[in-house]
Amino acid sequence: MNKKIIVLITFCVLSLFQINSVSAQSFDFEKLQKIVADVSVIIEMKVAYSFGAHNNDQEERYLGTIVTEDGLVLFNGLTLGSESPILALTGMNVKTTSSEITVTFLDGTEYPAEFVGVDRFSNIGFIKIKSDDVKFQAIKFQDNKKFQVGDWVSLYMLLPDYIDPPLSADIGMVSSLIEAPEDFPLIVGFNALQMTSVLFDEDLNAVGVLGRLTDPTQSNTDQAGMIESFGAFGMPLLGVITPERLTKMIENPLHKGKTDRGWLGITLQALTSEMAEFWNLDITGGIIINDVAKNSPASKAGLMIGDIIFEVNGQTVEVNKEDKVPIFQRKIAEMGPSAAVEFTILKRDDSKVDTTKILATLEKTPMTATDSPEYENNDLEFKVRDLVFTDFLYNNLDAETFNGVVVSEIKPGGIAEIEGLRYGDIIQRISDHVINSVDGAETVMNELAEKKVDEIIFFVWRNQKTLFVNVKTDW
Repeated sequence: MNKKIIVLITFCVLSLFQINSVSAQSFDFEKLQKIVADVSVIIEMKVAYSFGAHNNDQEERYLGTIVTEDGLVLFNGLTLGSESPILALTGMNVKTTSSEITVTFLDGTEYPAEFVGVDRFSNIGFIKIKSDDVKFQAIKFQDNKKFQVGDWVSLYMLLPDYIDPPLSADIGMVSSLIEAPEDFPLIVGFNALQMTSVLFDEDLNAVGVLGRLTDPTQSNTDQAGMIESFGAFGMPLLGVITPERLTKMIENPLHKGKTDRGWLGITLQALTSEMAEFWNLDITGGIIINDVAKNSPASKAGLMIGDIIFEVNGQTVEVNKEDKVPIFQRKIAEMGPSAAVEFTILKRDDSKVDTTKILATLEKTPMTATDSPEYENNDLEFKVRDLVFTDFLYNNLDAETFNGVVVSEIKPGGIAEIEGLRYGDIIQRISDHVINSVDGAETVMNELAEKKVDEIIFFVWRNQKTLFVNVKTDW
């Protein structure tokens, strides 16, 4: 890196620390500490991480903020969302399961809580305190805050559990008002460990929570996408998730197993400038439809392979290279289920190019493997889950005719693995019984356990072919 740039960055960081000490004098931290203490809880949660045949249980600890009087609490749900950093680092299908959640107020009062879900785009998680007769004090966010470059904000962060008191104040400054890919007041002075802490202005108004700016060209809307967002020099871009965005999440928090994303049901690629020139198209970008899923919103609306989408609800689709495709995907996903979307389409053949408009109604994104219903068999030491959309897509299977359940976990050295069952196998039959769901698999396995059969024959789909796996039992 250029030495002048390094010196400039160092100077700016040192200057920020010096200005921080001056600006901190304008915050009434004694009063702010009281506000924070009244609405904050320490969350302790057991989290099970499953990597196919491997499992790991951990004790996690988070700072939570009460956002409703009936006990809804928000926290940093990054490790529990579909965009877990473990998934991004390993490329594996990592399942996270939370259990035994306890919230502790700063005065020592404890309550049990239950996991609600994680917002897909912000990674804000929600839990619900279990208490029918307690009215909690909740944070009140200031609406329509107009940020300016140079505004100072403060937050409290959670310290390690061996430190008392458990919270520590910090201060940062609005450094830029980003307009694209979304409105985002950028803040310097904070770090990723403080994510989802409530931000307060100098008048001690709660003006949002600390969040991360996501780069839509580097993240996808499916389970393999990475939501990490980094700017120059590998620094995370942190700023304000505004009350306007928070209010929607708080009023309708995403519950685990449900989805708030819109789904069109196409595979696609970018219309590059070279393609547009070759086809003599007078547009600067677009989406080429490569495939249309059966019974999807796209199929029902009449979208076809080869169609080129160049406008969505009258707005130009500025996608002229592949790394911009996720921008389109995220835009569709954020519209949500039931959204009516007007697509302006180019249909081309050998002689002409026609322009037409097609109206499609988005549906809920198909259930993911992470949220699919699951059944665990302790006798043979394996788990199965229901088939999901991506299973049919990646295995080139017909969802209308192909049935079964997927082996989602299998204990290393356990009976099922020793006898030949494998992670990822799709079980279509158990003995003479056709299996359509985890409920069916559980019923059959219970019947065989009662009879204490010596051997169970699994008919499975593996690597694009079928085979039998004979498992000798040890009841």
